[in-house]
Formats: sequence, C-alpha cells, structure tokens
Amino acid sequence: MRLLKVSGTIHLFAFLHAAVAFLCRTAGINDELVLTLLTIVLIVLICLKRGLNAEFTAASVIVVNVVGYLLGTGGAQLIETVLHSPPAVHALSTFVTTELLGWGVVWFTRLFRRGDEAPAQPTVWTPRIGLLLLAVGVIFALRLAYAEIFSSPSFSADRLYRIADLLASNSVVLIILLCVNIIYVRHTHRRETRHGLIAEIAAFLLFVLCTSACAALVTGLHLPFAVDRSFTAREFLQLWIVTLLVEATLYSVVFIINYAMVARAVLRAERGKAHQAQFRYMKLKQQVNPHFLFNSLNILDCLVCEQRTEQASAYIHKLAGMYRYMLQNEEKTLVRLREEMAFVGMYVDLLQVRFPEGFRVETDISDEAMNRHVVPCSVQLLIENAIKHNTVGADRPLVIRIAAAGEAVTVSNNLRMKVSEPPSTRVGLNYIRQQYLDLSGIQIGVRCTNTEYRITLPLL
Repeated sequence: MRLLKVSGTIHLFAFLHAAVAFLCRTAGINDELVLTLLTIVLIVLICLKRGLNAEFTAASVIVVNVVGYLLGTGGAQLIETVLHSPPAVHALSTFVTTELLGWGVVWFTRLFRRGDEAPAQPTVWTPRIGLLLLAVGVIFALRLAYAEIFSSPSFSADRLYRIADLLASNSVVLIILLCVNIIYVRHTHRRETRHGLIAEIAAFLLFVLCTSACAALVTGLHLPFAVDRSFTAREFLQLWIVTLLVEATLYSVVFIINYAMVARAVLRAERGKAHQAQFRYMKLKQQVNPHFLFNSLNILDCLVCEQRTEQASAYIHKLAGMYRYMLQNEEKTLVRLREEMAFVGMYVDLLQVRFPEGFRVETDISDEAMNRHVVPCSVQLLIENAIKHNTVGADRPLVIRIAAAGEAVTVSNNLRMKVSEPPSTRVGLNYIRQQYLDLSGIQIGVRCTNTEYRITLPLL
C-alpha cells in the first residue's frame, strides 16, 4: 500500500514539474527556482514515507538536485533531436528526469530497508525534523545564490567550463577531497553526539568551507605539480564557489553511501540475532523433546529392572553429559569439532542401547579438522534426522558416515526410508543452513541420490 502511495507521489510531481516547465517557458519566465522547490518537496516526502532520517534526506536533496540538473540538461539536448518546440522539449525532459530521480531514491532506499511491509514510523516534531527544515531552507537559499552568481557576467559558460576542467584535471585534489570526506563522515558517525544541534551544524559548515577553500587554493596554484604565481584573489573566489558546490555534492554522496552500508550492516546483525534466537529455541525444544526423554527413560527403566546397574549408571552419565554439553554451549555460536564429536559419541552410545543391531556410525576425521569449528549440535542434529527418517533393523542396517578433511565435514547415510514417513519439514536443516550463512556467508551442501543422503558442513 505504501509503495502505491509513493508511486502516486512521484507521478504527481512529475506532472507538476512538466506543467510548470511548459507554462513558464511559454510565458518566458525562469522556472529553475520553482522546479528546484518542487524537487526538494518530492524528495522530502519520499524520504519521510520511507522512514529515513533528516541527515539522509538533506544529503539526498543535494545529490538529487545536482544529478537532476545534469540529467535535465542532457535529456533536453537529446529530445531536441526529435521535438522542435522548446516548451515541449523542456516539459518532457523535466517529466522524465523527475520520474528517474524519484524512483532512483526509492530503489536506493530498498537496498538497506526491510521492505515495504515494515510499518512506517509516525512523523513527530523533533529536533531532527527541525534540522531537516533548516537544511532544506539552506539548500534552497544556496540554489538562489548560485542562480544569481552563475547568471552574472563573471560566470559565463566558457568560464564555468574552464573552472570545472581545471578542478577535474587535478586528480590529487579530488582523491584527497574524497578521502577527507570519508574520514569526516565515518568519524562523526562513530562518535557519540555530545554537543547541541547548533554546534553540529557549525562544525559541518566549517568543515565544508575549509575543505573547499583548501581544494580551490591547491587547484588554482596547480599544486602539487607546479606553482602558478599569477593566480589572483578573484580567480580564487570563482574557483571556491564552484569547488564548494562540488564539495557539498561529494559529501552528500559519501554520507548516503555510508548510511546505506551502516544500515545494511545493522540489518544483517539484527537478522543474525533473530536466526540465532530461532536456532536456540530449536535446541531448547530438542533438550525437552518428549519422544527422546520417553525413549531414554524407558531404556533406563529396562536396565534397572534387569539389574544391569553398571550399564544403567553409564547410561545416566552419558545422558547427563549430553544435557551438560547443550547447556554449556547454549550461548555459543561455534564449538570445536572435537567437542561436537564427543557429544555425538555420547548420543550414539545412547542410540545403540536402543538399537543394538542394524545401526552404526563410522568416523574418519583428521586431527587438523578436529581443531576447526562447527555450529553446536549441528552434527548431532544430522544424525538425529537420519534416525528419524530411515528404518533401523538388522536386516536393513543404517550406516552413518562422518568424514572431515580440509575445509568441510560430511555426514552421509544410506537411504532406508520409512514407508509411512510424512514429508519432511526440513526445519532443522534450514536452521543449520541459516546459522552458517549468518556466521560465514557459506552455504552448506545437500546431495540426495537414490542410495545416499549427504550433508556437507563448512569447517570454520
């Protein structure tokens, strides 16, 4: 539903842009400031609907206005080859540019948001909303100032081209400018804000003014390759104005990219925590599995009734050792394969009391692999699944093989599927798969043939 509202907003503003451009050009009125105001309002509305913060919105407004100017100019030149009516050319170019910019912002925000199903946060008046309004006001004021400055005789098209070419040709300055902006954005993001809003704005303005001034000075003097002593104060002022615009745009792009990276990292961490909680819940259910407890207590009762006290004592100790392992590793994300295999050994011993014939486990694990890590209970869960979905009997023995070498441990078994077995939900396997994806980004391997079922877990 929210996507429909956003799309309606984009289409509405695209038509408004086209109508204003057509009417203003027909009447001979300059439409730049009106179109800029409409673009700012469009981006603010999209960002508010997407639940984005004030800083991201302000940076988006700057980038969108710069990109919109370039797209609109280039698009108009392209459309002129087909249409020959200046008002129609400008209106169509403005319409297409607005659509591209609006959907570009929506697409970019999708990279680091949960999706359209996430409920939007209610908009309330906070200091950050005040910062947004202040930023929009400053941007609009700068747009007015630049419109007046660039329309003056000192900034002819040729002069602007020479200044832009001079700045673009100094790759050292551009690289340093980019690095300084990255450092500043990362530093301000990591440190806690201990000062007021006015101090933050003042620090930002000081940073932008100083970096752009230094970049303009170094560029005008042709440093570090040479020293141009004929560089005048007027040329410095002109170059500084252009560099200031470049610096504001560059800072906004760096801020948006950093915001997206941080948001995606936070989202991945939150998903990892959710998957870890689900996996722990599954292990908790496994600990109190009524079928396992019922079978274990029945076996223990039989051993006691038959006065096989030594076997009963060993059975109790192994059962207690299993629960001790699960409790000790409840909060851990990884354990050594050596510890997991000791746990598997106790589990297999309990199963062999229940199935004295027709079931065996074969292992082939190198010493090096024993010191690698796996997800707790992952190997045991695979053995449990093999027992659950296959028949166990002397006439049809079930053989489970555990082999580890190199970068993976493999658990395989011959297929002896139960006749009345319901379809598998694969919940346990999916949980294991998700744990490995969250921890290492590596998929587990699953292979099923007519005679064998094989699972490969990465060794971490």
